[in-house]
Amino acid sequence: MEVEKIDSRENLTRLIDQYQNLIFSICLKLTGDYFAAEDLTQETFLSAFQYIDTFDGQSEKAWICRIASNKSIDYLKAAKRR
Repeated sequence: MEVEKIDSRENLTRLIDQYQNLIFSICLKLTGDYFAAEDLTQETFLSAFQYIDTFDGQSEKAWICRIASNKSIDYLKAAKRR
């Protein structure tokens, strides 16, 4: 069980290194808010880590970009309600 956790952590580190700038730019473009984009980028990677076991391994870039888009859209909907 411990080996799985280490693999997941290493996988998360790789995802962050590879896609951090792309995810931040998606969040920034959708929200127009630098600080919200920083938070949403972090939330995106947390969600990716949380659900990495359910990911089928296909189109990793599209998968993580979709998470970022959904997080940003949810943020905008919540902001609109406030």
